Amino acid sequence: METEHPDCIFCNPAAGTEICRNADGIVVLAGPARPGHVLVGILDHRPSLHEVEPAAAAGMMRLAAQVSRSIVRQTSAEKTYVVAIGDRDKHFHVHLIPKMNDDPPLGPHVFGGDGWAAFLPPHADDDAVRRISESVRSECA
Repeated sequence: METEHPDCIFCNPAAGTEICRNADGIVVLAGPARPGHVLVGILDHRPSLHEVEPAAAAGMMRLAAQVSRSIVRQTSAEKTYVVAIGDRDKHFHVHLIPKMNDDPPLGPHVFGGDGWAAFLPPHADDDAVRRISESVRSECA
C-alpha cells in the first residue's frame, strides 16, 4: 500500500513485517530485541502523542493490551514493558517488550545515574514542576 509517507514502517510496512491491522491500529515487527518484541502504532501518521486524537490513542492502547496478553501467553513473560520513544520512526507507536522473570528491572537503566536520566539536571525545578502539575490538573478537570 503506497502512502504519502513511503519510508514509514507503519504507513507502508515492508513485506512480511505487518502482523495485524484493524480499526484500532497496526502491529509490526521491526528489529525485535527479543522474541515477542513488537511495535503497535496508530493508523493515522502523527509523529507524537500530543498530536494524536484521543480516540486513536485509546484504540491503539486497546490493541496493545490485546497483543500484550498474547505475548505474555506465548513467551511466559512476567509482563510486557510499554515504551514510546519515537526518535527514529516518526509515526506514533509503542514498543511491547516481554519482561521475563529473570530479567533485571528496566527502571534503573532509564532513571538511574548511568541511564537516560543522567542527561537531566540532578533535581527538577520545584516551581516548574508545581506550575506544570497545576496546569495539567486544571486541563484534566
